[in-house]
Amino acid sequence: MEVKIGNVVVKEPSVLAPLAGITDSAFRTICRKMGAAFVCSEMISADGIINGNTKTLRYIFFSDEERPISIQIFGESPEIMARASNYINRLNPDIIDINFGCPQKKVTKKGAGAALLRDIKKMEKITRAVVNEVDLPVTAKIRSGWSADCIVAVDVAQSLENAGVKAITVHPRTCSMGFSGKPDWNIIKMVRKNINIPVIGNGDIDTPEKAKKMLDSTGCDLIMIGRGSLGTPWIFKEVNFFIINGYKLPEVKSTEKIDFCIEHLKLSITKKGEYYGIREMRKHIGWYTKGLPFSTEIRSCLLYTSDAADELDGVDLGGR
Repeated sequence: MEVKIGNVVVKEPSVLAPLAGITDSAFRTICRKMGAAFVCSEMISADGIINGNTKTLRYIFFSDEERPISIQIFGESPEIMARASNYINRLNPDIIDINFGCPQKKVTKKGAGAALLRDIKKMEKITRAVVNEVDLPVTAKIRSGWSADCIVAVDVAQSLENAGVKAITVHPRTCSMGFSGKPDWNIIKMVRKNINIPVIGNGDIDTPEKAKKMLDSTGCDLIMIGRGSLGTPWIFKEVNFFIINGYKLPEVKSTEKIDFCIEHLKLSITKKGEYYGIREMRKHIGWYTKGLPFSTEIRSCLLYTSDAADELDGVDLGGR
């Protein structure tokens, strides 16, 4: 298969979603290695970029081994979004993505993220400002609407296509649903039928079977996986293989999961230094070891020590 997003050619069916506090450079690198067709940064504040916030600017860091990479930004001002996208454009990622789907109150109360689903004209104005400012393909991530009585995904998608985006990701829950309830995949199907650019389906994909079912039932061009990759970055390889070949890869063994965890930890330390690299891996360690028979011993080694060498030795002793 081959999907074109502007000048970016995507050759695998699954991609990594932007996840706040999760999709840093180390995790993106692991997911690319595991078959993610492209990866996304976590959501980055346009205001933070313009104000030169040190923590915000760190989120933009990426390495060539992560390419193709999409940097996602959010904000409510067309002018600020344009300036922030100009800054990112100079760093030369592969794609710039605009977040129109975040349901978090700290984002929506400022009029950004999913709040813009209630103001399609402003959403289009923001999009045009970003598209006109950069020479990279611009994409957007949306939800089905603000609430059950405000389902606007098709209208929004058509508006954004007219504004110049090269692909749209659809999470078929409303903002008011957050991440609860069942996503309505029919929304993805409706969007796919009404626009001429690639549509990326997103929402509760955590098995190869679900990924293929979404692809077949909605007609979407790509599958975006977010929470389904936590502790299981190999899901991209599994999904790609199942969609292309029609049967599943062998199940990942417990020892292999620990090997992935060690590799991820080493990469995190390399990219962020020992102090931050270890601490930011602790949630991942919990996901990697969930359900393993020796998980308690491994977590006691990994979660409550401060020395990287001790942690790695602990994994080796507890997981073999």
